[in-house]
Amino acid sequence: MDLITPTQAREVLTSRSRLAGFLFAFAVYGVAGITVPLMLLFAGGWFLPKTIDKGPHLSTVPALAIDVALLALFGLQHSGMARPAFKAFVTRWVPEALERTVYIVMVCLVMWVIMLAWQPIPIELWSADGTAGLVLDAGFWVGFVLVYAATLLLNHFHLLGISQAYREYVLQVPDATVDRLQVHGVYRFVRHPLMTGLLVSFWFASTFTVGHLVWALGLTGYILLGTYLEERDLIARFGASYRAYAAQVPAFFPSVLRSFGRSNRQP
Repeated sequence: MDLITPTQAREVLTSRSRLAGFLFAFAVYGVAGITVPLMLLFAGGWFLPKTIDKGPHLSTVPALAIDVALLALFGLQHSGMARPAFKAFVTRWVPEALERTVYIVMVCLVMWVIMLAWQPIPIELWSADGTAGLVLDAGFWVGFVLVYAATLLLNHFHLLGISQAYREYVLQVPDATVDRLQVHGVYRFVRHPLMTGLLVSFWFASTFTVGHLVWALGLTGYILLGTYLEERDLIARFGASYRAYAAQVPAFFPSVLRSFGRSNRQP
């Protein structure tokens, strides 16, 4: 983000509307910064007092019903609010610069509801020790890191709404984000690296329970549906360019043969 000048800082501090708009976006950015790593640790069963496998819970059948309902809530909120029609509806009530911030608020709220209301089903499907266990646990952390790396590649501050508010309320300049197809860096290997990180973190675990399976299946289903809807939007925006790109680059996991072939063709 561009640096603020002393004059701009004074103007923001003396304008309640500008200061309030930016502080709201900044506060939500902070909440997201706490919620995302907690969600990943919750899903991986690491460090927290309550995780998908640990905590008070009902018997299997009602626990399963509650967990499925929670995942359905997440899917409806996450995909529904991401649709262009819903974004247009939101901007009828809030400034366009805060539309992404409102979306992030709702994502965090729903995620906290899921984490607090989740019912563990601690029936083990597998438990790996030794090298296999280390590899599976390492896979989770690879996914964890990839999630954060992908947000940086996707313009981290814009993805979480702070960039839009900063430019609107602090700098008072138009949003600088250019609507262009991203095909460089890790996008040469997968079209959706953020989703790749999430999928890896959801499925890699040295101890895998029925509750973990419900979580992984539910959110994998959401990722597949959400990606399908997103790709429809991308095709509508970029047309033949995106179709050609999608024909060459896999959605989530790189093709070793294709990647090797592209590397060999580099000058």
